[in-house]
Amino acid sequence: MSTRIGSNSSFTGTSAARSAGPTIQPPSTEELKGVKSASDLGSDFKLDVNSDSELADVQASLGQLVGEKKGQGYGMMVESLGKTFKGRALEGIQKDMAAWLKDNKNATPTQVFEQASKVMMKQVLMQQTFKQTIDQMTSTAISRMKDTFEG
Repeated sequence: MSTRIGSNSSFTGTSAARSAGPTIQPPSTEELKGVKSASDLGSDFKLDVNSDSELADVQASLGQLVGEKKGQGYGMMVESLGKTFKGRALEGIQKDMAAWLKDNKNATPTQVFEQASKVMMKQVLMQQTFKQTIDQMTSTAISRMKDTFEG
């Protein structure tokens, strides 16, 4: 396949180049430090943290899924959501990981790490989006009320 770009050049794409996705490196042994296997986490997995939990507790709980370093990072992201959305994110992580662990009882620490990373990112981004939308709607409503009463 050849496509003309500009007046003097052309780009030739191949089907192999189009179908190749990004290469994802497996986690290093350092990243897996503290990550438990599915059998260690158990089929009745619980994070044992909620919206009232301290940052260190959230980080330690998430660390059993993604390692100490990533657990600290995800803990900070979850904490930055505020109390309500922090609780929702933790509940979502707990629910998604419990279901996955139930279906993947023999998952290795590497598999747990990879799945938990996806779940945590999804839950944090989803709650950030909800929070931003609600904050924006609240700001718009307050602005309209202010305009109405100040005339």
